[in-house]
Amino acid sequence: MFITAPGLVQFLHPSKVALSQTHWPAITLALERPWYLLVHDVTYNGKKVSQTSLVAWDHTLLDLLAQIPVADLSGIARLDRRHDVGSSWALEWIGALWTPAPCESPALGPLLFKLGADPQVRNTDLLPVAEAPGRRLLFEASSSRPGGG
Repeated sequence: MFITAPGLVQFLHPSKVALSQTHWPAITLALERPWYLLVHDVTYNGKKVSQTSLVAWDHTLLDLLAQIPVADLSGIARLDRRHDVGSSWALEWIGALWTPAPCESPALGPLLFKLGADPQVRNTDLLPVAEAPGRRLLFEASSSRPGGG
């Protein structure tokens, strides 16, 4: 399942986009940002089954996490576009994910996280951020889950 935000702005002039491909500008724009791979359990016909979603926007990930019980989360990974030689994408499992504290600058963005075994808390631009009281923990990987070590 691909999940992008509603109302994405096209960055190509409409004369450059074929009528049958109006969805490509939004997907192309989203591919430049980090994507998140969200793995969680859902109930289907009375059974728990695993579901994997690709999420393109930080705020969309927050909306999904608000609807999924914490016990049903299996793992969250971050996919970053690479522009060097080799693989086009880098995938790193998130060890813990928070929303910033109310006292923290809005410039930090909507998410803070630790990647895998990295002890440093980072913002969505992968810049380290100092500790601050009042952050809300949304997800923490257990040792049996991806990203938990």
